[in-house]
Amino acid sequence: MASMMKPGVICTLNSHLNELPLLDSSSIDLKLREFGFSHRNVNLKQARNASLVPVIRAQSSPDYYFPDSQFYKVEAILRPWRVPQVSAALIKIGIRGVTISDVRGFGAQGGSKERHGGSEFAEDNYVAKVKMEIVVIKDQVEAVVSKIIEEARTGEIGDGKIFLVPVSDVIRVRTGERGEKAEKMTGGLSDTSSTSVA
Repeated sequence: MASMMKPGVICTLNSHLNELPLLDSSSIDLKLREFGFSHRNVNLKQARNASLVPVIRAQSSPDYYFPDSQFYKVEAILRPWRVPQVSAALIKIGIRGVTISDVRGFGAQGGSKERHGGSEFAEDNYVAKVKMEIVVIKDQVEAVVSKIIEEARTGEIGDGKIFLVPVSDVIRVRTGERGEKAEKMTGGLSDTSSTSVA
């Protein structure tokens, strides 16, 4: 590969390498601890040889979301006949802003037949589902996810999936409000609890 480079490219690369910060084992150890690793379970020699591309793993605790954001969109792909129960349960916990779309697709079941009311059906390779989208502040995410699982689970293949997507900002079109003011729905749980205290 070096024979294919133009003359002077190596010198340019070397001059840029001098601008990069040097990492010693203590700074690597600090970074590893920051992400929940200790020197007991990670070989520093392996860490030095690791790729520069960050490895993204599934969350191990509900307190840690990556990338961190003030708002998250909860996208739930659900069975159509479970949506009324899920919607009613979300309203009871104060969630008022929900968008629902009819979607079709397949997951683990591979578009195979699905059961409803004791009978199986399949029109084509795609199964009809409903996608619920709810944007909430970070503190509400786990309550929303738990409530959706509680109300939508049947225990059979095809119950659906939930995706958490970080949202950088929320803007109300009517007023131009941004952030928490735009995300907050009047008449939600926070309004109910604040009036009952007063």
